[in-house]
Amino acid sequence: MKLKIGPTFSNVLFYCAFMLLFTGYSFAQQNPIYRLTDDNTQAQGRSAQVIANYPEDLLFNLESSIYIKNNAVLNTYGSTAPKVIKVKDSQSLNFLYTYNELYNEVEMITINLKSLSDLSSPFDVDSIRGFSHLKYIYLKCEFPISESQIRAFIQNADTEISIFYKNINRS
Repeated sequence: MKLKIGPTFSNVLFYCAFMLLFTGYSFAQQNPIYRLTDDNTQAQGRSAQVIANYPEDLLFNLESSIYIKNNAVLNTYGSTAPKVIKVKDSQSLNFLYTYNELYNEVEMITINLKSLSDLSSPFDVDSIRGFSHLKYIYLKCEFPISESQIRAFIQNADTEISIFYKNINRS
């Protein structure tokens, strides 16, 4: 005896598959990651674009990390030399201006920005010490931020360093 699937069941199955497929896509696009790119038409030499390729292993806790908060090391994760520094408050950026052996292999600095007032003290990348492998700076902004605000905040960054940012909507 053959089991027949009626048109109603097929429609429901198709609808469920469609929703599963595109719901994930819409959530992924809700808060895209942008990258400031070199552009000679911009006054500061960089413009932003949505990116699909970014260093996921560094962004999503797949590499050894140092967590900094209140101008001190809050926690470390991993057993190898840290590849990521996660600065949990903008006041702790001063902590990076002092040389530390732990910074030698760091490839990414992630900075959490909670409010517009966090931009009041610029981050002078040229003044940080010991970051010989730094490739990326990633800003996680809990407020709307513009390219010009990022350029004013991140100062003296070598063009070899990629700057990423994301607006995070906390609910």
